[in-house]
Amino acid sequence: MNPIIRKPDAPGRDGLPAEAMLFYDPADMAWLRRCLEEKPQGQLQDIERHKLNAMGAFAEAQTCRRLVLLNYFGEGRQEPCGNCDICLDPPKQYDGSTDAQIALSTIGRVNQRFGMGYVVEVIRGANNQRIRDYGHDKLKVYGMGRDKSHEHWVSVIRQLIHLGLVTQNIAQHSALQLTEAARPVLRGESSLQLAVPRIVALKPKAMQKSFGGNYDRKLFAKLRKLRKSIADESNVPPYVVFNDATLIEMAEQMPITASEMLSVNGVGMRKLERFGKPFMALIRAHVDGDDEE
Repeated sequence: MNPIIRKPDAPGRDGLPAEAMLFYDPADMAWLRRCLEEKPQGQLQDIERHKLNAMGAFAEAQTCRRLVLLNYFGEGRQEPCGNCDICLDPPKQYDGSTDAQIALSTIGRVNQRFGMGYVVEVIRGANNQRIRDYGHDKLKVYGMGRDKSHEHWVSVIRQLIHLGLVTQNIAQHSALQLTEAARPVLRGESSLQLAVPRIVALKPKAMQKSFGGNYDRKLFAKLRKLRKSIADESNVPPYVVFNDATLIEMAEQMPITASEMLSVNGVGMRKLERFGKPFMALIRAHVDGDDEE
């Protein structure tokens, strides 16, 4: 994470706005983890594993990326930057107070000694010997979150880390530990809005469906042309408008209403308001056969 915070800072020293782009592929994370496992066991490997997990969490973050960076380096700020991709096109929010209380309470009841994977197993009521050996199957919080997926709870805990309510102790194998900021939420004195977790496991299937050839290639070409025109006019890279995967899904689903457009991966309320109308108009004209291309 150290290079991540230095690189965006360098071009901004002249006081002018600057853009930073992160290329991320979950497959690379799996490969890096395998490489890491081949190294000798020890504290150095624990530190490298923690850094790798932090990088993955940053790439998959659903909270302001600047907050993620600042909290990683111990600057517990709460106000979002308003400039990153998450702030400009925020994910759907929900009242995550109950989920946060379950996660925070579980971390506390296992004495803040265990990592994220184990805490999630306790929350979901996993039936394994390790949990029984520690007697954590007798805890009140055991199984309280079994109705939600593993990915859901990982997302919740990552958001709590990014928001500064939880830290990871590298010296104790990235054990989750509560901060002072967690107490009001844990006691029910403060509510907490969280992003609706993106279930990453569903993405490959959705992408495979979209790229499987079952979309209108002529419409896709028109959408790309429109995207370039809007990007040039707005002086932004085309991917900032919509990426190719989103355009392909549009060419497949052909959304012509706001609600239909919001069901397309990569279209949030902010992007719908900013770019949605011309795309829906183009799709409607294509469906009706009124376009001239």
